[in-house]
Formats: sequence, structure tokens, C-alpha cells
Amino acid sequence: MPEPYIILYIEDNRDNQRLVQRVLGAQGHTVLIAEDGPTGLALARESSPSLILVDLRIPGLDGYETTTRLRSLPYLQQTPIVAITADDQPGAREQALIAGCDGYIAKPIDTRRLPLQISEFIAGKRETVPQPDETPLLRAYIRKLVERLEQQVRELSAANAELQELDRLKSQFLSTLSHELRTPLTSLIGYIELFGQGMLGPLSDVQMQAMMVMQRSADTLSQHLNNLLYLQEIRSTQLALEPLVLHEWIIPLLKEMSGRAQQAEVRLQVKLDIVAPLEADGRALELVMRNLLDNALKFNQPGGHILFAVRDEPAQVVVRVEDTGCGIPNEALDKIFLPFYRVDSSLARPYPGNGLGLAIVRHIIEAHGGQVTVRSVVQRGSVFTIVLPREQERSVGDQV
Repeated sequence: MPEPYIILYIEDNRDNQRLVQRVLGAQGHTVLIAEDGPTGLALARESSPSLILVDLRIPGLDGYETTTRLRSLPYLQQTPIVAITADDQPGAREQALIAGCDGYIAKPIDTRRLPLQISEFIAGKRETVPQPDETPLLRAYIRKLVERLEQQVRELSAANAELQELDRLKSQFLSTLSHELRTPLTSLIGYIELFGQGMLGPLSDVQMQAMMVMQRSADTLSQHLNNLLYLQEIRSTQLALEPLVLHEWIIPLLKEMSGRAQQAEVRLQVKLDIVAPLEADGRALELVMRNLLDNALKFNQPGGHILFAVRDEPAQVVVRVEDTGCGIPNEALDKIFLPFYRVDSSLARPYPGNGLGLAIVRHIIEAHGGQVTVRSVVQRGSVFTIVLPREQERSVGDQV
């Protein structure tokens, strides 16, 4: 019985896969199967096989290209790679050797000879191209690779153009839909406020409680629509930079959030420095603070705590939003600012959202020349820190 080896077989035909596994498995070898080139490359990295069999006609990254890529990996420099294929055209063997193969086995596979052939290649057998033929064959192979690359570039360019058009149509649809939803929602919120203020007649306690639930739901829907509208306008929106007194809009926002925090049984603590006027877009920054405070409240628990702090420094303004909520896993910290990304875990799944809030936060802050960072510990809470420079590199009217 020969010494057992790990053999990687890159082949998309299931019948051939099973045949080689049975023949070589009977010799004690372990045969790993990859159905395409990229999978084969990944398995080769993981398993460090003693020999690699490659079908030259696999789809996508074909056997020639896969072999060239395998041969470029330093730890596979001495690993025998053998083409095993039904391609019997003249020059196929030479092309396989030029691409980096050490041998060539024609299909249909001779099951009686295959174990011996494998043993010979593992033992050091190498097939080569005659020296006079090597240079022209190598040039032809390089030309083929370049032509294949050019074709792939053309296909990717066409696909990219199609994706851009689809993205434009999607954005147009979402923008239209958002505007259409906003119109009836405005009337709905208006009448809910009138009922709540008693301007349309007295309400019983039960009716008032139901109205408060409707108010919260309408506010949540309005926030989602505002985020969606802002995202769609993000490419054409311009910063309306002007001297901004933060207290003029932060105080009303904090009063609103304080009421929501009391209903949720969460303590909202505020620390505000007296901040000199800042060159900024007030509407955009209000959306930032609203999103951060909304998240801090949404992901918190009754009895929890939120700290909203604004610190005035000589060259910058620092805003910190700290909560004692469910926290964010480490592996998600680099992704939470991506559009539509939501933490897929039991921590965040119960909370509704569209994954736009933090993407908008980062976009607005970076458009002001600032930066936003986050620290978080699961089940202990998160801290979002915003740094806004006083000197804007962008001029008024620069695009967001």
C-alpha cells in the first residue's frame, strides 16, 4: 500500500469527482474536491496538498489560469500540478505545461494506471516543453491571458454601467416613494398633535394613551422617511454653512428626547459647554444628533442611562453620546456606518430600523471636515464621539 497523501482535485463534473475519489481513496489517499478555480485556490491554501489535479475546462477561472495562480503561491512552488482533461486538441498538453502544470493526463481516465501516475508525479516526475518551443508557446499564452483580461474588463464595464443605471432608477423610485409617503404622513402627524392638544375636543384617558402610541409610531416613521430622503439626496445636497449657535437647536431637541427618555424610563444626562458660533449646516447636524440620541434610547433598557455632552475646545467642538445599552460586537464596529447595514445578532434584532442612521451620521460629519468614532462593549453600552473642526476646509456651497 503506497503512502497516503492529500490530493486536491479541481473539477466541476460530479461523475469524474466520484471516480477519482474512489480510485485514489482505495489507495489510502484523501481527495479534496473543488468545483471551480477560486474554491481550489482557497482549499490549496488551507490544506497544503501533496498533489493537485486540475481540469482545464472548468468554468469561470479556467484550468490554465487557475494553474498559473496556484504556481505563483510560494508554498506551492514544489507541489506537482497535473492537468487531467478531455481536451485532446493539438498543443493542449504544451499549453498546460506552459501555464505551470507538471504533467498531463488525458480523459477518459484509465483507472488502472491513475494510482501509478499519481505516485510518479509525487515522487518527482516532471514533464517539460522542448526548449525551442517554449518561448513562442509562452508568448501565445501571455497573449491569450491579455485577451481574456481585456474581455473581462469589457464585461465588467458593461455590468458596472448597468448597475449604475439600476442604482439611479432605484434612487429615483425611493425618492418618489418617500415624498409620496411624506405628504399623507404630514397630515396624519398634524391631526394627532391637534387631538393631543385638545383642539378637536376632549379625549378620555384611554384615548389619550392610544394617541400617544400613534404619535410615537408616526414620529418613528417620519424619522425613517427623513433618513431615506436624505440618503437619496446625498449626492446632490450642498452644505448650507453658516454661523450656527448650537444651543438654539440642541436645547429643543434635548427637551423632545428627554420626554421620550422619561417614557422609556431611561435617564438622560446633559453636559453642555457654551459654544461659540460654529460654521456648520444646522439641518444636517440636527439629523446627526437626532440619529445618535435615537439609537442611544432605542438600544437602551429601562433604568439605563444616556449622557449627551458637548465640549468646546480651541480648534474644535467635541460631541459625545454615551449609553448603557446592549452594545455592538467588535466584528460589527467597522460596518455599522455602511448604508443599510444592521447588526445581525440577538442583541440588535428586536429593534426596528433601516440601517441608514449611522451612515448618514458619518457622511454629514465627514462633509464638515470632522470625524466620528465609536467604542462599545457588549451588554455595557456604546460611546459615539464626534469631532467638528472650527476651520472648514470646504467653502459654503461645497457638495456633501
